[in-house]
Amino acid sequence: MLQFITLTSLLLSGAPQESQISYSHFKTTIDLTVDVSMIAVFDEDEVPEAPFFVKGNPSAFSESSVFGWAYVKTTQKMQTLAAVERVVDKLALDAGYDFVSPVFLGEGGLPYIPTRDLLVMRTTESNQEVVETLLRSHGEILDTNFSGMERVYRIRTTLTDGRNVLSLANELAEMEMFAFAESDAIAWVKPAHMPNDTEFNQQWGLHQSNDHDMDLPEAWDISMGSEDIVVVVLDSGIDQNHPDIHQLTGETFTGSSSNGNPGNGCDNHGTAVSGCVAATIDNNQGVAGVAPHCWVRAGKIFNEMDIFGFCLGFLEFQESWAINGITWAADTGARVTNSSWGGGSPMSGITNAFNTTRAAGVFHVAAAGNDGSTTIGWPANLDSLISVAAMSSNGTLASFSTHGNGLFISAPGESIRTTDRSGGDGYGSGNTTTIDGTSFASPYTAGVAALVLSVDPTLTPDEMENVLSSTAVDYGNSGYDTTFGHGFVNAKAALDLVDDGTSCVGDINGDGSVGVADLLAVVDQWGACSGCDEDIDGDGIVGVGDLLAIVEAWGAC
Repeated sequence: MLQFITLTSLLLSGAPQESQISYSHFKTTIDLTVDVSMIAVFDEDEVPEAPFFVKGNPSAFSESSVFGWAYVKTTQKMQTLAAVERVVDKLALDAGYDFVSPVFLGEGGLPYIPTRDLLVMRTTESNQEVVETLLRSHGEILDTNFSGMERVYRIRTTLTDGRNVLSLANELAEMEMFAFAESDAIAWVKPAHMPNDTEFNQQWGLHQSNDHDMDLPEAWDISMGSEDIVVVVLDSGIDQNHPDIHQLTGETFTGSSSNGNPGNGCDNHGTAVSGCVAATIDNNQGVAGVAPHCWVRAGKIFNEMDIFGFCLGFLEFQESWAINGITWAADTGARVTNSSWGGGSPMSGITNAFNTTRAAGVFHVAAAGNDGSTTIGWPANLDSLISVAAMSSNGTLASFSTHGNGLFISAPGESIRTTDRSGGDGYGSGNTTTIDGTSFASPYTAGVAALVLSVDPTLTPDEMENVLSSTAVDYGNSGYDTTFGHGFVNAKAALDLVDDGTSCVGDINGDGSVGVADLLAVVDQWGACSGCDEDIDGDGIVGVGDLLAIVEAWGAC
């Protein structure tokens, strides 16, 4: 039988060498470290009782979702490698437990806890009788073709310590007769963030199974945006009372309303556009925006035409309104604007406003147009804006989308589920609607830009263009083409490019990573706690929002 292996023998050769802890994944070494903030205990018949050192402290003991397992927080005095080893040594010999293990940390800083069972696959060349004789020397063979997989064994060892199981699995994995050998470990994984917004599954542009999407759940694992980044929607206003839009009070430049509100029964377009940018996430209603933690703000520079009792779908404005709106956006600190309009005659004052504010650092995004032609109109054809074409859910250019010379990028623009004016106003009777147009491809791209700036607010508009173009998914002819521009905008790739790992939101203990210790710190501080480090979302209360922030930020930073 395998001799007892301690953490010291696994870790220490002179000075601590944490990289020496590992397990084998198809002969590839996966490094592990030890989380000194907790250990794991197991009772095969029931939930184990709390060990001696946390008796009377129920918050230090938590049942696992794996039957018979529980996690135990270590006390502050125990949070060293040597102390954890001593505790595991003692509890491994305790008749009250059937198994105990340190909590190891694997890739992404996520827990990996060996159990007493092994999963082992013998090679096709190995002798079955020899293999099974060896395996029986270490325990009971529970399955010989586990889960229908040929030559895969599940072994119940007699070991009571996760350190020994880890060592045994590694010893077997090195043998030529085995393709792999590892513990049937308990592990944590971090899913890509999937919102609980009730209509998220209708937002194909954010996430869908065929992957013709912008990879937003994966991007949200990096950032959902920062409230330091404001996107101004230059349009017909935003419903200021909408329950599902993360917005600041806007401004009206048309004289038809106040605070950026719609001014008539036809002013619906801006509300739908804004939801693509920053519809509120995880509030159990409606939809999610691309940059849900950024602010969106209405710059009402148009009135939608209500004439003879009909909403004609045109935007009416004076040039001065638009100029005022563009410069106001820059003056109030907006980093991104969205212009889901165009196609008329160029106006020098508006062109100059875009050029001037772009030079001052504002990133302007515009819809390419919906006439299906190959001529991109003004203002999307200006060098101070990027133009966005619309794509369908099957990865093709939408039939209505304008494209051609000067097209910058493409984004979802057909059958887009987004916000609608609340109550009986808007395109329909509810708070959401489904709609087509480059008008919605454009704010999706503006939202991605806002996410990028949330991660790296130092980027200039020229640098932003480089980020978006270099990370777009290539469609059509290789490289740039006039059908898709630089390709399909991809939020995850864009954030990967600018994320340098220095953001440590949730790193409460300051060890350069967000992990179990930080999660436990939040649990310990639960409740009212104005100004404390554990109040990550700054609402004066340590609660569920802070736990979710820890999960979102999990890993090295």
